[in-house]
Amino acid sequence: MTAPSLSRRSFVAGGLAMLADLPAFGQSLAPPGAASPSSLPNLGGEGPWDYWASGQGAGVVRIAAAAILSASPYDTQPWLFRLGETRIEVLADKDRALGELDPFRRELYMGLGCAIENACVAAPAQGVNPVVHLLPESSAGNDELAAAIELEPARQARHPYQDAIARRHTNRLPYDTGRKVDQATLDALAGLVSSSDTKVIFLEPVSTGGTVFTDLMMQATQRIIDTPGLRDGRWTGMRSTAANPSALDAKALQQADANWLKATRTVACATASAFGLIMVRGTRQDHRLHIEAGRLWQRIHLDGTNRSLAMQPMNHFIEVIDYETRTQGTSPVSSAMRAALPQDWNGWEPIFGFRLGYADATAPRSPRRPLASIVVA
Repeated sequence: MTAPSLSRRSFVAGGLAMLADLPAFGQSLAPPGAASPSSLPNLGGEGPWDYWASGQGAGVVRIAAAAILSASPYDTQPWLFRLGETRIEVLADKDRALGELDPFRRELYMGLGCAIENACVAAPAQGVNPVVHLLPESSAGNDELAAAIELEPARQARHPYQDAIARRHTNRLPYDTGRKVDQATLDALAGLVSSSDTKVIFLEPVSTGGTVFTDLMMQATQRIIDTPGLRDGRWTGMRSTAANPSALDAKALQQADANWLKATRTVACATASAFGLIMVRGTRQDHRLHIEAGRLWQRIHLDGTNRSLAMQPMNHFIEVIDYETRTQGTSPVSSAMRAALPQDWNGWEPIFGFRLGYADATAPRSPRRPLASIVVA
């Protein structure tokens, strides 16, 4: 997938309120027009992680630098930002969508929700209180603007997840099968919901629910590999984040699929301490619910990072549910899940799956797009 050109994403003077050497945003506002393109870090790869961890940036720059370190589907980072003196707008970069693999753009908008949550975590240290308005222009048929974050002056404070931003990484490595996540921890994670339309449930791998989760994951993984539209969406995500996309020829992609199938069976499913399902109440096509679910996932992952937990998304059968819903109007996979799991399904939809546990090895940092390339006028 080709990223939009820098000209489309060009930054115009007057958008930023703060320069990197200014103190807390709520205490000192730079005059309009004081910022320039050079105010934005043009660091890609692992640079944005180092930039954030070293404490660089201030005000909206610092907040946006946190937002780009969020989780996203297949690491596609499908976000754009407009930065104002007291406002940050988070927009959908639909050029980074996954096609048939994400027909309702559920995963894309969940990624935007993750970015919004990271921004809210970073804001208090800049002396502002973030007030989030989701899909403020959706009534006009414009869903590109996922959220407007108004930054209200407030007493400078440090969010409990502040330091976790730089340490949160998706861990696809084996987890310690001899160490379980205790029920109190699972209850604490389940209590992180902030919307009455979201909830999270946990399944023990050896339980009936865990067995169903594993079986559906393996069936869906094979189906994605075997179904051209689904497979192409996965390959699009792989190419969009590859350091050298041209090296991903058909043979390399097929080998990657074989490795993915094996890792799903022998690592992801086999070593999880618990599986999680984020649920939403309403239609699975609702971008507002997608964003809320993304915010919840980011919150769970940050909180888990503070607890030394490893986590990894496991969405293969969720993607198949979306695909079946769009192409058939109903989903046999969803029906099988509903029949097997003793949950209150009245109005609720499974929208995101993941595993968690404890890992001996630290997950690698995923490369990031430079902030300077994703700020738009």
